[in-house]
Amino acid sequence: MTGGVLLIVKPPGCSSHDVAYAVRRRLSLPCGHLGTLDPLAAGLLVVAAGSATRLVRYAEGQPKEYIAEIWLGIGTASHDFAAPATARVSALHLGRPDVERALTEISSETLQAPPAFSARQVGGERAYHAARRGRELDLPARPARLLQWEALALEPGDILKLRLRLGVTSGYYVRALARDLGLRLGVPGALAFLLRTKSGAFGLEDAHSLEEDPQILPLDVLVAHLPRLTFDSAEGHRIAYGQRLPGAGELCGPHAAYANDRLIAVVQARDGVFHPETVLPMEV
Repeated sequence: MTGGVLLIVKPPGCSSHDVAYAVRRRLSLPCGHLGTLDPLAAGLLVVAAGSATRLVRYAEGQPKEYIAEIWLGIGTASHDFAAPATARVSALHLGRPDVERALTEISSETLQAPPAFSARQVGGERAYHAARRGRELDLPARPARLLQWEALALEPGDILKLRLRLGVTSGYYVRALARDLGLRLGVPGALAFLLRTKSGAFGLEDAHSLEEDPQILPLDVLVAHLPRLTFDSAEGHRIAYGQRLPGAGELCGPHAAYANDRLIAVVQARDGVFHPETVLPMEV
């Protein structure tokens, strides 16, 4: 089985799973993706194909960047316009200083409560299934941060329309930012538009639509942020078969292991020993 990474421009109106499924059908390889985009959202989706799916977990925790438009003065159950409006309160009294002050306060927080309409597990099912049945949910806050923000445009009115450039940690919900921004300002808030422009080291400018011929990047781009180790052929052979190797010394944590200029595994350095954690097929 071969593998690689594709940078896809997800259009609005389809799910991230739909994109991964389309790539799987084209390549006849199992596929996964990094960082789900809501169906209404658009932008960069990183798809791992074949053996690259084994490396997804090492790249999932990278920061993301977005362009978002938030409307203040209107609210929905899902905090975006996938659901009908449920609340309207005039935001005519709000201006740029109010919004910037609230964003500064939110950026100091290290926890975020996910939206009820999310893929979080609640009692063995996805939260959005329970929310659609009308069940009241109180999802616990999780570590997630708004790392940076820039107000690109602000249009005042009964519905204040705000366009932002955002940098966030993995697992951050921009829909929840719309909710929380509205709560701080005393009006409902909803996400009107979301475009992912960056995921870790990958940028939207390098992505391609599903209609274009796929450009497949080498699977080791998913671990380019990890320290690199080079082993000789004999050592690489042992690692490829899941055998531990001494010699880690003071090193610790995950490392990308190479032999003969080929990624063969991700190893954990622990207690002076290299422990193979994710081994790649020999033919990759």
